Amino acid sequence: MTESPDYDTPEATAHSASVAVRTPFAVAHGAHQLHGSTWGHMAAAVPRLLSLHGGGAATNHRRVDYLLQPLATQGWTGAAFDFVGHGTTGGSLLGSSLADRQAQALAVAAHLGLGATHPPLALIASSMGGHTACQLLDMLQPRALVLFCPAAYTPAAEHQPFGPDFQQTLRATRDFADALAWAALRSFRGRLLLVWGAEDAVIPPTIIQGYGQAAKAARSVDVVQLPGVGRALHAWLQTQPVAALALLQRIAALLTAAERD
Repeated sequence: MTESPDYDTPEATAHSASVAVRTPFAVAHGAHQLHGSTWGHMAAAVPRLLSLHGGGAATNHRRVDYLLQPLATQGWTGAAFDFVGHGTTGGSLLGSSLADRQAQALAVAAHLGLGATHPPLALIASSMGGHTACQLLDMLQPRALVLFCPAAYTPAAEHQPFGPDFQQTLRATRDFADALAWAALRSFRGRLLLVWGAEDAVIPPTIIQGYGQAAKAARSVDVVQLPGVGRALHAWLQTQPVAALALLQRIAALLTAAERD
């Protein structure tokens, strides 16, 4: 993926009669400041959507601006942030872990006013972020999940620091039956949308199928498969306005249905 540019000041974009304003924020987490942005009509509004990016070294929270910005113009305020080791948060991935990413996401959610008593409408997550989003279901209780090429991890990987040993655990994993994300999904009663590239060389179809099969209690499970597309889903979608608009409409329909549930 190509890296999206970072910006340090609020920005606005017009969409019909609506305006979505991007407002940066920072949240203390241990020795780090987690940097992120909200998209909405008002900077102080509690977001309805929370986005979690993946684990690629070059990725950052601005990758989904192309979704959060137009969704905000339709009334769904969104937020995203950079995990430790990424984007404007910086720091090193080494020493962090899947469990620590869950703690980081909860720290940001609390800062934004999100929790079980004020749940987000939806979590939007990519790759490793898909695992984290599922781990947060009980604590944040969203009514919808939008997962882009979600990854799966077994319990052995959850607390293992990122680095060579973590990678070795992933390479040695052949059976994902006890994947923590799938266990969490089994009690999810909201709506699930899975988006993946048919040519993804990292996340095989069996993982996507596992997510769909785990969500047996969900109100709905839909899958969007993008033919000819590999791992860089967000980068590809930003160069394909027709496909991006179709997906945006699909997500908007999901959010509308979740609001009515």
